[in-house]
Amino acid sequence: MPLITQSEAARLLDVSKQAVHKAVVSGRLTGHSDSKGRVFIDSLTMREEWDRNTQKRIGRGPKPPAGTIERTPKRPGELTPQERRDQQADQEVAASATSANLARTTEDIPDYNESRARTEHLKAELLELERKEKERILVKAEEVEAKWVEIITMARTKILGIPTKAKQRIPDLDTDAISLLDDIVRETLEDLAAKSDT
Repeated sequence: MPLITQSEAARLLDVSKQAVHKAVVSGRLTGHSDSKGRVFIDSLTMREEWDRNTQKRIGRGPKPPAGTIERTPKRPGELTPQERRDQQADQEVAASATSANLARTTEDIPDYNESRARTEHLKAELLELERKEKERILVKAEEVEAKWVEIITMARTKILGIPTKAKQRIPDLDTDAISLLDDIVRETLEDLAAKSDT
């Protein structure tokens, strides 16, 4: 594992030394300390860790290091410093991608951008559910269950009251007929309850 300084890592990644230092401190890059406390970066895994754990700047290209001036090639085929850095970075990415493919397991961790896209999608779904709930398109299951318990209890009470109402409306019914009617109603309710349990 060839270790390089943070300054060398910054140059290879085309970022500032402070950006590399912040990445090491925050855990986005793995730093290895020597006995004197100096922090070094593994050059083989550096590019992969940086790409996986650092959000890309959208709409901005890489900035040249402070104090350097980009120049145009003087001779045909000569590369500018930026083109050389890009070519070197591409070669490092290809090398790290090859080693990364060998080291990967079936339990790949998604990269930062993919994870963020999933998170945003889930947040949007939650907001949509909240909107539907506020518009009363969706109702909580507990509310539906409570309302159905209330309706069924009220229906049961009304049905159990049928023999009493029958006695009031048909005064000629004797006690045996009322008792028989009450038994029929209760038997029917018990059958309904038994069918709902299965």
